[in-house]
Amino acid sequence: MDLHTATQIAEEYLARFTCDEFQIVLFPRKTIERNFGWVFFYGPSDPSLLVGGNAPLIVDRKDGAVHPTGTAFSVELYLESYERVGRTYPFAVAKHLVIIEGWNPGMLKVQLTKLIRHIEGKGLAEAKRCTDEVLGGKRVALTFATAADANAFCAAAQKLGVVSKRETHYQ
Repeated sequence: MDLHTATQIAEEYLARFTCDEFQIVLFPRKTIERNFGWVFFYGPSDPSLLVGGNAPLIVDRKDGAVHPTGTAFSVELYLESYERVGRTYPFAVAKHLVIIEGWNPGMLKVQLTKLIRHIEGKGLAEAKRCTDEVLGGKRVALTFATAADANAFCAAAQKLGVVSKRETHYQ
């Protein structure tokens, strides 16, 4: 899809809001192009009129779908969310993970179990099960509330001989 086609889609979408009192038009100079498509801004053709709720629109380049953003937050927050998870709102929520992929010889397994219990807040049986799965060659994914918590756990686990990495997924 190109800008011309996306513009036509946005104009057709906005035509629904035009009435006898005023006409809604795109503001082409404000259009933003992103990897996922285009962001269109609009308002009344008469600049002396004010219209509330005219949130920018995204036209997705893959399928031409129109996705309104919002006016309660910055446009950038809506665009970041759309880029991450394909929706403008509710915003994408970060899920901070540590993926334990294996272990090095001499890994301190008792200390790993204690670390999982302490930082993850898991009970002894669940923490030991995680450690046993790592020793058995399985990948274990642990979820943390913040990036800082995930980073701290990953660094501490690596000092114990764990092979791990950090990932952030959005949902």
